Amino acid sequence: MTEEAISERGYQFFRLMESELASGELNFPTCMELGLRIRRALDDPESGVEEISRIISVEPLLAAHVVRLANSAMYRRGGKAVGDVRTAVMQVGVAAIRPMALALIARQIAQSSSASTRARADQLWRYTIEVAALAWALATDIPEVSAEQALYAGLVHRIGSFYLIARANDFPELIAEDGELSDLVRYWSPRISREVLLALGTPGSVADAVEDAEVFFEGWPPRSLSDVLYIASVCSETADPFEDRGGVSREALMDEAFGRIGHAELYAMLDNAAQRRKDALAALQA
Repeated sequence: MTEEAISERGYQFFRLMESELASGELNFPTCMELGLRIRRALDDPESGVEEISRIISVEPLLAAHVVRLANSAMYRRGGKAVGDVRTAVMQVGVAAIRPMALALIARQIAQSSSASTRARADQLWRYTIEVAALAWALATDIPEVSAEQALYAGLVHRIGSFYLIARANDFPELIAEDGELSDLVRYWSPRISREVLLALGTPGSVADAVEDAEVFFEGWPPRSLSDVLYIASVCSETADPFEDRGGVSREALMDEAFGRIGHAELYAMLDNAAQRRKDALAALQA
């Protein structure tokens, strides 16, 4: 994207993003502050289950979501249902809390978007959790890839798009120009995603995998986090609303991406992961 290709309002947004990236200080929307507080708590060696549970309990929606997650097919153990945040945190594990918080934050951004962007923001959220659910399900069968990291990577690989949607709410004229906003989101999302991920304390290896999945697929069979994320992104039934596929159908995109390996291997892997994907999707949608 060149500066000449955008309007004055788009140029103002362009300059704002350039300034924030140059300074290394992103201006996080209020709805993303929760993720930062949870990150600080998780990264603090002094924080225990009690402290993390207290922070989660401050946000009722997140508290309810963590309890539901503990009772889902992904994490439930035994026959007794979990009914409190502290037990849920112990059962789910603190490593799973961060992606759940980010999923909720993304959902809140989608719901609080302006009327003109809400439909696409909601589609972006549905796309994100579908990718995350499938990435988790696929990684379960791949020894070289952590299923928890795959879940996290799937949930955050479009975090930059959500950040941009939230920031664009300050530019109502830009939001009204649908095509220009889409161009700006496509242009900025990869760079902003990486900065947001690092600011949230995401390991560099995961941030690298998210970036790599945008560019290439290493080859069959998948053995890396970026490969799993790439497959999940291409095979998601819901499309990224800001992605320009040039009118290419999902099936044609899959053929183009994986045709060289033949359909048998890919569809066998997807079929094997189908029930796990369904369980994960139900947990994330709760």
